[in-house]
Amino acid sequence: MTSLHALTIPPLIRGMHNISAILKKAQASGIDASILLTSRIHPEMLPFPNQILFLTNMAVRTTTEINSSLPPSPLPPLEENPTFDTLISRIASAINYLESVTPEQLDGREEAAVKLRIDRRKWAGDIAYVEYGTVEFVQMHAHPYFWFHVVTAYDLLRAGGVELGKFDFLNAAGLKSFEFRDD
Repeated sequence: MTSLHALTIPPLIRGMHNISAILKKAQASGIDASILLTSRIHPEMLPFPNQILFLTNMAVRTTTEINSSLPPSPLPPLEENPTFDTLISRIASAINYLESVTPEQLDGREEAAVKLRIDRRKWAGDIAYVEYGTVEFVQMHAHPYFWFHVVTAYDLLRAGGVELGKFDFLNAAGLKSFEFRDD
């Protein structure tokens, strides 16, 4: 069986490396950064920087939900007017934090319970509580939440005119080698 650390940490790190490379591509695109950084899909949606805030927070929070004795998040609150540079720096800080988490700090906690309080939007008017087993939390909550915000950030940039494709989403940081052939 794959270890809890292997199930949890490498996908989060890879996703953050890729979204960081995508942000650098957006930054170099020549498209007005203020347009990209204020983009949103829906008027009630928070703007682009919040996607980076949410994915980095979830990446770091995933580890502390699994092991509450881990140090708290080193990530500062989101600045009032973030730039691509500050968002890229935030991603780098989250990656550094995750790289510091050892297998010994997560493995062996597969059967522990993770209890979450989920504040629903004001339109719902209530608070939900949910309890997961640790592996279930990683697979059914943490990763989907993280990837939702990675995809949303990618989609906002692509809709804003940044030349992105599926390969950018999968391997923008060049973490995996590919052999291209005309077969």
